[in-house]
Amino acid sequence: MTKYIPYAGITHAGGRYVDSHYRALSDDWIVDTFAPQTPANVTAAGRVEHVESVELIRGVGPFAAGRLKPLADLEAGWAGSTVTRNVRAVFQHDDASVWRRIERSSLIEFQWSEMFALAELTRARLPERFMVGVAHDVITQRWERAAAAARVPASYAYRLAARRSRDRERRSLASLDVVVAFSEKDAALARALAPTTATEIVLPGLGPEEGAPERSPDPKEPIVLFTGALNRPDNHNGVEWFIQRVWPAVLGAAPSARLVVAGAHPPASLERTVTRAPRASLTGFVASLEPYYAQASVFVAPLFTGAGVKFKTIDAMLRGVPVVATPVGAEGIDGADLLVGETEDADEFAGAVLRALGREGDLRAREARAWAEVHYGTAAFERRLRDLYSRFPQNR
Repeated sequence: MTKYIPYAGITHAGGRYVDSHYRALSDDWIVDTFAPQTPANVTAAGRVEHVESVELIRGVGPFAAGRLKPLADLEAGWAGSTVTRNVRAVFQHDDASVWRRIERSSLIEFQWSEMFALAELTRARLPERFMVGVAHDVITQRWERAAAAARVPASYAYRLAARRSRDRERRSLASLDVVVAFSEKDAALARALAPTTATEIVLPGLGPEEGAPERSPDPKEPIVLFTGALNRPDNHNGVEWFIQRVWPAVLGAAPSARLVVAGAHPPASLERTVTRAPRASLTGFVASLEPYYAQASVFVAPLFTGAGVKFKTIDAMLRGVPVVATPVGAEGIDGADLLVGETEDADEFAGAVLRALGREGDLRAREARAWAEVHYGTAAFERRLRDLYSRFPQNR
């Protein structure tokens, strides 16, 4: 069960993780995927690899097939940050076409916390089946951080979302046999919500795409890079803070520097901010981020909200790009001391960016890359994941 159908080149980090996850397991397992029928998943279904079959769940009701998405998302949030009602309805009823295939499975896996809500319904029908949840993050923490960062009255709405999410995640996690987390921090959050459910930590496997260009930053016009899905408030709010609070000081000391914000679907407010900022640009959607990493002199992760390991930070480390991040941007990474700077203070952040443009950046980047390849390299990840899944009971 997956929120998104993955494929080679998918633009968001979670989808890339699932693609590598399925690739790692495909030698030993036959992978059948179930996902909500949305326009994005319909397109992705024709490009998916490493799986035997794809079942898109259209669902029933007014939200079927991804219709009325804004309303569907509101309902899903009210229900505790879960998968949308039209998909839940399929599992709440005796849909033979879905259950027949699920009942054949040796193991049932859920990717993303929203999909964990289906574990409750699956457990009720198949009480003895072994079920695993892969926690890309713990949504309750995401809402709690949003509430802490927001002003009244938005903070009240976020606190309510956190309470409802906490109740739902507690039930969902308790329905699983094992939760796979990407860091000790997320594993601890899962244990606090569901102490009786076993937790395992598998560091994600990341790295450059095949054929990625070698690093070639221009010292005469150094590039400060940010990457991310810009429709996510965690990302576009962080970029806004960086441009308003940090970028003027960086340009004051390094006037030839350029800021490149690489990502799709920026809100209009961010477009206006970038347009007004000197020597800053938005790329919009790009087919590959590899050329941007190759040309970057420093990568910034100025995040204050969100949850889970920040793949963008690890991606930069694996490509040999020096990194400056906030504590949230470096979260879940035990090697955060290898970053050039980790701070929420705007002046300190600017100073770290400037240091990253010098010799300290090269030194830290080499050390960080060596560390990241050991902990987050693809080969090590695949060994850890295969070993873990080989120990799970099948169709008990």
